[in-house]
Amino acid sequence: MKPDWYCKLFICADVSKEELLDLINLHLCGVRERIRTIRTELLELDLIENDEYAPGSRDFLFWRYYADLEAVTEDRTEYTRCIRDLMTFLREKQIETIAACDFEQALE
Repeated sequence: MKPDWYCKLFICADVSKEELLDLINLHLCGVRERIRTIRTELLELDLIENDEYAPGSRDFLFWRYYADLEAVTEDRTEYTRCIRDLMTFLREKQIETIAACDFEQALE
C-alpha cells in the first residue's frame, strides 16, 4: 500500500500545458502516461489547468496550473527531496511554485 503523502503544487507559468509537462519531465526524467501524468520511481504527478485561473492574479489559488503529487515510494525523505528539487528547478526557470501539503515547511 502506498503512503498518503499528497502534495499540491500551484504553478504560475506562461507556457502551454504541454511545454510545462515537458519541462517538468526534463527534470524528473520520468515516464509520460496519459495526457497529463508523469510517473517516476518516487512520485506520480498530474498537471491540471486550474478552472479558477485569473490572469495576472498574485494569489496562488488562481494561478494557471496546479500539480497533484502522490508518493509511489515508501521513502518519505527521498519523496520530499524530489518535490523540493522540482520546485527549485522551476523557480530557476522563472516559474513560481507554491506547495500546499502537510509537510510544506520541509520543501522550503
